[in-house]
Amino acid sequence: MRMFNLGYLSFVLKYLFQVYRMVCECALVLLGWIFLLYLLYHLAIIFYNLVYPFFIATPINLNKAAGGKWAVITGSTDGIGKAYAFELARRSFSIVLISRTQSKLDAVKEELEKECCIEIKTIAFDFTSGNINEYEKTVLFLLRQLDIGILVNNVGVSFSYPEVIYKAEGGLQRLADVDIVNTLPVTLLSAAVLPQMVERNNGIIVNISSATAYSPLSLLSVYSASKKYVTWFSNILQKEYAQTNIIIQTVCPMLVTTKMSKQATLSMDTFSSVLQVSRPSFFFVTAEDFAKNAIKTIGIVDETTGCFPHQLQAEIIKNFPEWIVVPYLSGKTKLVRKKALAKMARNMKTTS
Repeated sequence: MRMFNLGYLSFVLKYLFQVYRMVCECALVLLGWIFLLYLLYHLAIIFYNLVYPFFIATPINLNKAAGGKWAVITGSTDGIGKAYAFELARRSFSIVLISRTQSKLDAVKEELEKECCIEIKTIAFDFTSGNINEYEKTVLFLLRQLDIGILVNNVGVSFSYPEVIYKAEGGLQRLADVDIVNTLPVTLLSAAVLPQMVERNNGIIVNISSATAYSPLSLLSVYSASKKYVTWFSNILQKEYAQTNIIIQTVCPMLVTTKMSKQATLSMDTFSSVLQVSRPSFFFVTAEDFAKNAIKTIGIVDETTGCFPHQLQAEIIKNFPEWIVVPYLSGKTKLVRKKALAKMARNMKTTS
């Protein structure tokens, strides 16, 4: 009887072990398939972000989507802002140029008039002003009188080199300027033009953020955080107006160059005194080429870096683990800081 019980118990244990092994194998296979599907899903998203907006999608009719004849561009006297102004002027939009210096605005206006037969208005405004009355009197009052189809919130400032916050170039005033210029105009101008866009049920707002919004960068705390605000603000507006025909797009550029200076600038002149580029390359595209590509993605994707080379870099940053990306990028900002300080020391020696 005991032998029978032991034999039976042994049989049951073996059977249970086989069942357990089968369950484990099935679970591992299931987990493998889930991981594979997860991987394929993310690869499909990466492929879509890289290929569809730049090589497959047909650009929309901006004039029809905008529903208004005027395009407003802030920070429009150089770089990306100026390039957007020219691209929109070539599409027969009347242009409102807003920047700080009237002489530069007049120069860009003259260039536009030579190339495009359109109506152009200029507004000289210092965006470091956080005074709402100044905004109302100088900028918003005029914008409310115009039939605005497109708003490009491009104006932004940064520091000439990365630094810890308490040693930031220009001190507390510069920190305040960066925070105000990078966050207040995009907020107030969007709020000012949205009522007429809602009434028409169409319109386009393009908010120029920065690739620094993708990852927390040491030595760029205020700039990176302010650009994260622009991205987050745009994402929320997209959800709020998802049931309308209003297009709200976030653009997060990486390094671009200008034909005049041949300098690399990160969105708006970040590290411009340090990163010298002799000529444009695959990753260092010109502002003109950048705008030409970015403008074709309006209405195609809600968020983009604006061009294929930048999107390729962004997909790497967004999909690699933060514990790899953050130390790598932080090392880059520390290197830029080191070069900047060395250059400043050399300049001080030559002038002394």
